[in-house]
Amino acid sequence: MRRDYYGVLGVPSTAAPREIRQAYQRLARQYSPDVNFWDRDVQALYGEIQEAYRVLSDAVAREMYDRLGHQPAPDPGALPAGRRGEDLHAAVDLSFGDAARGATAPLQISRFSPCRVCEARGVTGPVTCPHCQGRGVRRVLESVVVEIPPGVDSGTQLRIAGEGHAGPFGGPRGDLIVSTRVAAHPFFSRKGDAVHCEVAITVWEALCGARIRIPTPTGEAVLVVPPGMHDGRIVRLRGDGMPKLTGDGSGDLYVTVRVEVPGGIDARTAELVRELARLMPMDVRTELDRYRGGSA
Repeated sequence: MRRDYYGVLGVPSTAAPREIRQAYQRLARQYSPDVNFWDRDVQALYGEIQEAYRVLSDAVAREMYDRLGHQPAPDPGALPAGRRGEDLHAAVDLSFGDAARGATAPLQISRFSPCRVCEARGVTGPVTCPHCQGRGVRRVLESVVVEIPPGVDSGTQLRIAGEGHAGPFGGPRGDLIVSTRVAAHPFFSRKGDAVHCEVAITVWEALCGARIRIPTPTGEAVLVVPPGMHDGRIVRLRGDGMPKLTGDGSGDLYVTVRVEVPGGIDARTAELVRELARLMPMDVRTELDRYRGGSA
């Protein structure tokens, strides 16, 4: 038969943790082996006092003890069903490319797992399992591989079912909730599924037009520069942005074109440019005459 731990400590089953602690301290002083080293019966009683306090001072172990009563531990199939384990939170750092393409992230997590010694029952025979202190679970460091889908952003939370803490006494696991942190990129910036970047072109490409291969979050695309491109113009490339987390296509890529003007040209080049200006006369300041003298 299992001992009545409340009776050993001389407290009612409704005793508060403080009452249990005070009763234990009083009995531990009274029956200490240092004082009663000659009396084996007293030493045995002291061991029971220690065992009773170890169980009743632990909320989980006490709950199980109260549920089993003072009877011998039943067969595993007769044990009460354990409650679901708590959810576990973790974070993973990703590069911009991993967020765009998806990735496999191995994680080392500390979580409660079923005690192998007592097979998550919390007891070994008639006594509380000494390895899990009657909880049925032990905290261990384990490896979990998380599949990161394309399109995650900083603050995205992924729920992986059944990878959280194990429930006590054989209860099902909770979930693992992984928060993602995506590093900034030197070329791309992101707003939701839309991605922005800047691409420099030469004056000659701006004048004559060009087809330029540029990187995208998941590969590359061709930026078509029409003749007469102006600095600061934004070109939209549909479907070349960040993949949507729902898996339904991708956002758009917005390319701001920057026209680079060469500097420090020599005399020969300057003459050619002036010749070009004569061939392509442009009057870009016509409207200035309207405002001379402060006119509106």
